[in-house]
Amino acid sequence: MEKRGITAYVIATETFKPLVLAQAKARKVEPRLIVVKHPIGGLNAEELRERIEAATRGLTEATTK
Repeated sequence: MEKRGITAYVIATETFKPLVLAQAKARKVEPRLIVVKHPIGGLNAEELRERIEAATRGLTEATTK
């Protein structure tokens, strides 16, 4: 997407942050990373809402700098 001029963000849980960074390093790219609390799966509606709100805040902050 970046090659097409579209800014891309990766949203990952804190558990997967090291994997995202390792893959980015291997591909020689600098990821735009938004990290949320782990886990995502198995949450009730309120817990999932909290993760979604955290991701939304992160994306808003990243795109309004």
